[in-house]
Amino acid sequence: MYGILLILLLTLPLLFQIILRRKAISESIKLNLSEVCLISFFSQILFYYFAFKLLDYKLRIQSNGQFHCGMPFIGLVIVEFFFIVVLIIIMAVQFFIRKSYRNTENKNKSYE
Repeated sequence: MYGILLILLLTLPLLFQIILRRKAISESIKLNLSEVCLISFFSQILFYYFAFKLLDYKLRIQSNGQFHCGMPFIGLVIVEFFFIVVLIIIMAVQFFIRKSYRNTENKNKSYE
């Protein structure tokens, strides 16, 4: 249960970014792409904090309130760093897509 919830907490901002990016690029929602990126980035950090607290709670329950090893926390930090890097790469690709999308829109308008 806790493992699935940890993975879900870490991947939700990534899924939010991927799903809402297309709507933000085509301007079918009120949020623009930079707002979607900011919400996604800050929620990634916030959900990491919740995942950290959840892992802390899980480990304290299993070991009767005492820690014997901190390796799960190191694993969580490494996975979070990986997700942040992936999120930043996705954001960069989406900004390039938006730029090319707007360039093709401007070219289509100039032909009319």
